[in-house]
Amino acid sequence: MPSTGLRGPHSLNTETIDSVVEKNKIGAYALGYVSVGDDFMPKYVGRSDNDLNGRLKTHIGEGCSKFKFEYYSSAKKAFEKECNLHHDWKEQLDNKEHPDRPSGTNWKCPRCNVSK
Repeated sequence: MPSTGLRGPHSLNTETIDSVVEKNKIGAYALGYVSVGDDFMPKYVGRSDNDLNGRLKTHIGEGCSKFKFEYYSSAKKAFEKECNLHHDWKEQLDNKEHPDRPSGTNWKCPRCNVSK
């Protein structure tokens, strides 16, 4: 099973997000749960091109109890990480659609060359 390469897991709630995720930062994330063997099991992957803290809060109460995240120096790097997470875990993800690139860009997925 591949590693996400992200920080965490952390509990998906407002208090934890505010204590571990800086506001107004670019980043990628995975939402999921921790299995009996203490393995993090991603169910959803995503990114924020401007405020990871705020984006994570939009997922509270949607069914996942944990999250992992990482900051990136650019929206392109966050997009590429989201694509890689999608390809690594797509069989078990609830969001099966390939990640969209940010509007106004012509970036392609580093794994499958999709440019949607």
